[in-house]
Amino acid sequence: MNKKLLITGLVLFMGFLMTACGDSSLVQNEAAMNTIQPYSLSDEDSEMVSLVAPGAEDAITQFAVDETYKRVCVGYDYYEQGELVKKNKVKSEFPFTYDSGPKDSYGKICTFVDNDDIVVNIYGKVYDKDGKPAEADGLGSKEPLSNEHLTLDDMNTYSECMLESPVNIEKNKKIYIYATIGDNDDDLEVADISTLMEDKKLLSSYDKCFVFYAIFK
Repeated sequence: MNKKLLITGLVLFMGFLMTACGDSSLVQNEAAMNTIQPYSLSDEDSEMVSLVAPGAEDAITQFAVDETYKRVCVGYDYYEQGELVKKNKVKSEFPFTYDSGPKDSYGKICTFVDNDDIVVNIYGKVYDKDGKPAEADGLGSKEPLSNEHLTLDDMNTYSECMLESPVNIEKNKKIYIYATIGDNDDDLEVADISTLMEDKKLLSSYDKCFVFYAIFK
């Protein structure tokens, strides 16, 4: 599949998730203000994501920030056997700018490694006074790991870990949201992303680890 079409498809689908009719479009069903948390797809939505981006079904987080936040930056840190090799590789920056001025912003972030490509998609929106989506925008990027002289082709096993509970957002603080793991051990122990980044022994047990993060500014 053409990479540009895949990215466009996933961004459009994330837009569909955020603007769908019914109760799911109401403000009260979003993340709590100034938090980021895992996003659970319905069975039907999971099937649709698998069509446009296989492997991304568990890679979506949702967030809400008040009008004091101006943008979110999304990137990754790269580890080899627990050693930080590349730090703060920012892949996308999404501004919270709207025609009507600063507002509370709600959004979704999708990050993962797909066939040796780094994929980052961000979608954001605001609501009108009736609690319906008013303004929305999205962006997507896909970049070969070879641009950073990296690959997962030499790994036998792949896994991932993600957020399992809400995390409070603090301005300019790095929040780890998802990790793609490559290893030559067929028996991988996998934890949630918070545990992974606190347990250096566990992190060092992996041959390669791409740890995605979000920074709200």
